[in-house]
Amino acid sequence: MAARRLIMAMLVLLVLSTILAALIPVERDRLRNDSSSTTTTTEAARSTGELVRKTVGTDDATPERIELSLGDQLELTVESPKLADQIEIPAFGEYADVDPDFPARFDLLMLETGSFPVRLVEAGRVIARIDVAADDSGPGGADQKPGAEGGKSNDSPGSSTDTATAGASLFS
Repeated sequence: MAARRLIMAMLVLLVLSTILAALIPVERDRLRNDSSSTTTTTEAARSTGELVRKTVGTDDATPERIELSLGDQLELTVESPKLADQIEIPAFGEYADVDPDFPARFDLLMLETGSFPVRLVEAGRVIARIDVAADDSGPGGADQKPGAEGGKSNDSPGSSTDTATAGASLFS
């Protein structure tokens, strides 16, 4: 008897919440404006950046510098021939496991300038540093960037994440 009353009460609450959800207006204009500004930012970054592929090893004594420009897309592979650990890129909120058989892979879009460390979590050390400059007119220019492969990439996927983060992760 008590079970029947409980089921009936749950059904009444379900019907009531469905009716209320249908009656509450949705702010569609605000949602459209937010998504269009994110799309515009991503489109601008996509059209000006390069695709950079870089492979980093975990047993290097000194952290490797990866120099990029604002809007570049980085395909980063981290190989670990001797140990299993976890790779962390805190500025992007990215983690990936790495071991001798399976490298860690990251696909990142640079939306902010700065210097971002790539760390081994258990070992507690930095293995690389991603340096993002405002433009490619700095020292060396765009054609002399270490690790840059290919030219302009207009077919790189965008990101709908908030542009206030240090960058946008595409895949991990």
